[in-house]
This record gives sequence, C-alpha cells and structure tokens, in this order.
Amino acid sequence: MMTVKEQLEFNVFAGRGNPILQRSRACERFRHALSERTGMRVELVLTRNRVSMASVHFVTEGYARIRLHEAFVSAPDDVLSALVAYLRTRMRKPWSQVCAYARTIRIAAPVRAAVCHTRGRVYDLQALADAVNDTYFGGTLHYRVGWGRRGGSEGRRRSIRYGSCNVETRLIRIHPVLDDAGIPEDFVRYILYHEMLHLVEPPVMRNGRRIDHPEAFRRLERQFPQYRAHKEMAKLLLRQR
Repeated sequence: MMTVKEQLEFNVFAGRGNPILQRSRACERFRHALSERTGMRVELVLTRNRVSMASVHFVTEGYARIRLHEAFVSAPDDVLSALVAYLRTRMRKPWSQVCAYARTIRIAAPVRAAVCHTRGRVYDLQALADAVNDTYFGGTLHYRVGWGRRGGSEGRRRSIRYGSCNVETRLIRIHPVLDDAGIPEDFVRYILYHEMLHLVEPPVMRNGRRIDHPEAFRRLERQFPQYRAHKEMAKLLLRQR
C-alpha cells in the first residue's frame, strides 16, 4: 500500500497535478489505444472546443486525423467501440453513436476567479492548509483555500459538506460552521487533508458514473492520524446542529 508521499511521487511521474502534462499523456494513451484497435496510423488532438466535439479526417487509407473533445477520454466503452468501428468501416451507424454522445457533453460557462477569505473568526485557513500541505504532502500541492459563505439559520440538516474541492480550479472551500472555538483544530486539519487528497487522487469515471472517492483515495485518507475518531466527530457535529 502506497503512503501519501509515495503516491505523490508516483503522481509527479504520471503527470498528475500538472494539467498540461496530464492532458498530453491522456491524449497519447488514447491515441495509442485507437491505433492498436484499428491498425491505423492515428493523429489525435484533444480539445475543449465548445462547438465541434468530434471530427475525423481520413488522410489516406489507414491514416486518420481526429479531433475530439477531452470528455471522450472518459466516454463509455460502447461509445469508444463505435468510434473504432467507424474508423475501420466509415459506416454512418457507429458515427451516429459517436455524435449522439458528443451532443451530451455539457460545457460549463467560464466563471470568474472566486474571492477567497481565509481569515475566520477563529481559524486562519491559509495557515492551517499550508501546515497540512507541508506535513502530509511535502509542500508540493498548489491550491487556493477559503471559507464558504455564512448563511442564515439553516435549521437541522441530515447531511452537510464540511468541505469541497474543485480539481480543475484547485479551489478548496471549507464550511464556515467549522470556524468555531468549539471545533478542534485537528478536525479542521483533517477536513483540509481530505479535500487536498482530491488533488492527489481526483475523481474517476467508471461505466459512465463519476466516483469522487475511489479506493486509492480511501486508502490515503485512512492514513491521517486518528482517522476514525475524526469520522465520528463529523457525525457528532451534525447531530449537534
């Protein structure tokens, strides 16, 4: 079982944490898979185009230039099989299936960089996050961190998100309910550690379903000191709300 440090070293080698390198390697793996399954020479470009999601240009027999939206990397197996079938046969039916998937891709509108307020009434999130980064990740993670908005009276709730992490923007938000003198500092550190792990082991797609906490994530999470006690604390705090 890998430690957090070993996982980070592996991720650096694999290009995780470097979006450009990660995207380049994903493109090359995808290109190689298409080439192997079709027996063709394939040139592949992964795009973030908001209009054209898929196009194929057959240069010569056995040679194709392909442009696909990067969402195709995590497309269901039947869609990828349809793409392979189209490259082999140029028949309209498999291409129709590829296009049908392309129409399901939803592109979020660009958003402005969120303002991060790190100093709370009790805790300074930036200081805590940097300490967690140094202690458990060797100071290698790059992120922004801030408190979420304080709302009005929410009443009793059955669940609560103590934190969130947007892997693409690398923004970590912590629920302001934790900015309280009655909340142990180490629990806030645990929540920060949990959210930072998303940058080490990001969500994966399996059979068309997004898995936010894959097994590799869970293994690393359990390495945090007094992990089970913190999980119980999360339940206890919810009952007290």
